[in-house]
Amino acid sequence: MHLRHLSLTNFRNYRQQELELAPGMVLLLGANAQGKTNLLEAIFLLATGRSERASVDADYIAWDVRGEAQPFARVAGVAARADGDASIEITIVGREAAGGRLIASKRFRLNGVAKRGADVTGALKAVLFTTDDMELVGGAPSGRRRYLDVMLSQASRAYGRALQRYTKVLAQRNALLKRIQEGAAGRGELGYWDEELAREGGAIVHARGIAVTELAVDAAALHARLSGERERLDVRYEPRTGDGPPAAKTAEEIAAALLAQLGATQGRDIGAGLTLSGPHRDDVALTLDGQRAADFASRGQQRTAALALRLAEASLLEARSGERPLLLLDDVLSELDEARRAGVLREVRADQVMISSADPDRFGGESPVGAQVFRVDAGHVERWH
Repeated sequence: MHLRHLSLTNFRNYRQQELELAPGMVLLLGANAQGKTNLLEAIFLLATGRSERASVDADYIAWDVRGEAQPFARVAGVAARADGDASIEITIVGREAAGGRLIASKRFRLNGVAKRGADVTGALKAVLFTTDDMELVGGAPSGRRRYLDVMLSQASRAYGRALQRYTKVLAQRNALLKRIQEGAAGRGELGYWDEELAREGGAIVHARGIAVTELAVDAAALHARLSGERERLDVRYEPRTGDGPPAAKTAEEIAAALLAQLGATQGRDIGAGLTLSGPHRDDVALTLDGQRAADFASRGQQRTAALALRLAEASLLEARSGERPLLLLDDVLSELDEARRAGVLREVRADQVMISSADPDRFGGESPVGAQVFRVDAGHVERWH
């Protein structure tokens, strides 16, 4: 799998850009703040329908078009896949809200047909490494849950749809809890939402448990090679519901346990005005040589563990789909010593690898043989050699 063509319109600092790409290594070189990260973000948006850098959809729309009557941004691409090319298009349409604030929403098309976001996710598969990935190790549990959700939404549209339904039901249940807290509703109204939440939550926890079991094996082997066999990485899913590993249970068994827990903790949930149980509260435990990585791992150790997780993610997506995902490396080589950089490049296995860097010397002073090299300058990309 590789990206054959990329088109950007009014996206971040790109007013208009067309890019033809071939399989193999693609180097994006240029000074900082020129648009290298924006380019990789656009490709990841095509693959997943989301970005970690955008807090709201309006963030994608270029600043210099926001005053227009109908501001918009567009990202489109053609993915070459084993079963034929797929054309993916995401249009972000903005409108002015109260107080002059710009709000926006995304519209998706797959092969020219309008689709829901969950049905487009995974048509192009990609794994993105960024300098922020150390947060997977030392950051909040929400980042590790998001890591699983983005990966599994690419691997399975059924998972993406279950996650969407769960998110909507969770919002409805939380709203009802607040109304009960205020005396505007009764506890009896929770039954329906508890059952809906438990059913979707059971599917999510079950899928996550199986995925982490697979990830743990690959991540441990990859980390051992990247660290020179100096450390042992263990990865374990930690659900808040039930006893024992979720991979050993059916989705229905997990749903039943979650439903029972929701009933048992109704009082606490009403008091908090929030649902305190479910996959939105789970975590992934990462340990190095038996010790919690977030508590003692150095910056270099955290970076190595995060890279192992991302490479394991690529292996899982390949195992599930039969095709290797794109690998997008956003300046991750800059904080690694020469030996670790070489180790990362050895472990990269993909039909197409895109690497951004402000320093060509990261590649030993010359481009790798056969690499496509592009210069990125002020929102414009051109083939260098």
